[in-house]
Amino acid sequence: MTDILKEFALIAEIISAIAIIISLIFVGFQIKENTRATQANAFHSIAALDIDLLLRMGSSIESSKISTLFRENPQALSEDELNFGFYMFAAEVRHVENLFIQKESNMISQRSWQSRKALVEGMVLSAGFGVLIEGPHKKYFDGSFIEYAEKTRAKNL
Repeated sequence: MTDILKEFALIAEIISAIAIIISLIFVGFQIKENTRATQANAFHSIAALDIDLLLRMGSSIESSKISTLFRENPQALSEDELNFGFYMFAAEVRHVENLFIQKESNMISQRSWQSRKALVEGMVLSAGFGVLIEGPHKKYFDGSFIEYAEKTRAKNL
């Protein structure tokens, strides 16, 4: 009788171990799906911010003009326009800096980064970015982003 009970106990332990393994596999799948959902949400938030920034810059002819000139030819702006353009451009740079930091932290997928890389590189290669990092405001941006930007500028300009 005790041998039969020992056999049942052994079978119960084996079944329990199998159930635990199946549960862990299921939890793994749930985590994977949750990660995908989180990445999709992050990508959506980034896209919404892109759209919001573009709509704000295009909200008036004057702000569109200043934004474009600051990016392409900041020397063509008056002192007041340069100041206004700087803050608009700094907001754009903060956005691409965030994309870069998310990429460096593996918070966005390589595919998401590739779809935004041209935006980031276009920003750091612009004349306006040169004005931004030559002034005292460089210290307000992440060091690894500035290092990336300076290497990109050195390579391409």
